[in-house]
Amino acid sequence: MIELLFGIFIGAVSGLTPGIHSNTLSAMIIVYSGYLLNFFSPEQIPIMIFSAAITHTFLDIVPSVFTGVPDEDTAIAVLPAHDMVLDGRGVEAISISAFSSLFSFFLSLPLFFIFLTFLNRMSGLVDVITIYFLISISIYIIMMERESFSTSMKKKFYAFSVFTVSGILGLVALKYSHLAELTPASSVLLPLFSGLFASPALITSIVEESRIPEQKLSSKLPGVKEVLTGSLSGSLVSIFPGVSSGVAAAISSAGSRKSEQYISTISAANTSNAMLCFAVFLTLGKIRSGAVDAASKFYFEVEALIIAGALTSLAAALLTILSGITASRILPRLNFTLFSSLVLILLTFFIYFLTGWFGLMVYAIATPIGLSTLFLQVRRINCMGCLIIPVILFRAGF
Repeated sequence: MIELLFGIFIGAVSGLTPGIHSNTLSAMIIVYSGYLLNFFSPEQIPIMIFSAAITHTFLDIVPSVFTGVPDEDTAIAVLPAHDMVLDGRGVEAISISAFSSLFSFFLSLPLFFIFLTFLNRMSGLVDVITIYFLISISIYIIMMERESFSTSMKKKFYAFSVFTVSGILGLVALKYSHLAELTPASSVLLPLFSGLFASPALITSIVEESRIPEQKLSSKLPGVKEVLTGSLSGSLVSIFPGVSSGVAAAISSAGSRKSEQYISTISAANTSNAMLCFAVFLTLGKIRSGAVDAASKFYFEVEALIIAGALTSLAAALLTILSGITASRILPRLNFTLFSSLVLILLTFFIYFLTGWFGLMVYAIATPIGLSTLFLQVRRINCMGCLIIPVILFRAGF
């Protein structure tokens, strides 16, 4: 039980720390695994890692909602969540996310066992269709820009341009990612996603002199359709090599129009993906996430993972809602323009500290690309080309 509590604790800390991805957490666990073995048995550490990874997918919505600073998994949710905060519905956004992740975990349990039973028969097919799958997703994301015919065609062109430019930046950033990996906690995805999704939201708040109104203590259950869509998207993406949960978020939210739908589908996709990456490893021996990479160094059993995940999900949902309520009581008392300015400055220093000059350069180039979606009035999801295009090209051998 102690390993479960410790996993929940470190997952909560990483989830509540703006900009930190669960892969960073997993890298740190690997680095200090020798020290951890003084306190935990080799069987306890993978349970801790799994618990931390699941907890992170719950609590990482809190900094995305209230500070506008995302990690890869919550990047697309920043603007919709930001809008709900400005409407006084920040706690409601948090509750939707918490319940979506909770329901997604239990909905994904049957998929977990289906993967264990049938996935090994599909391993060859998965490698073959990965590129075609991603190309189809790219077309779908761009074609979702719909208005009158003339305006729609123009919007699709703008969306294609943003998608392509983001992809070129992502390709360069990932190709030279070693220049940004200064410590085990470093990742080039931090400046990339912060520039595309976080800084535009913060800059907009500063320019418009936004204020956080008093937040209502309200909650709302997610729609069944959104949770199912997110869970299925997360499970689908966990199968394919080189496709991250950020892409799962893009797939699951591509058809969403309301803020609540975005948040629900993204949260469900992230939790489902984090869980089912372990099923893929157990079946195919393939590593699809940093958490699985860390856990793969140790022996673990399916039954122990499922029990740990169920208990973790219940605890993490409660922690997420309590954290959201706490943040909603503190932030409205602050000058939000000043707060956004400080967060933007701290984010910039944080990026420089973790990723150096190369990360800062990626961040500086990504920010105007992210801002362009506001001026062109296309959805921010098109910036997910930064991951999808590089994966397509890498899989094609370029």
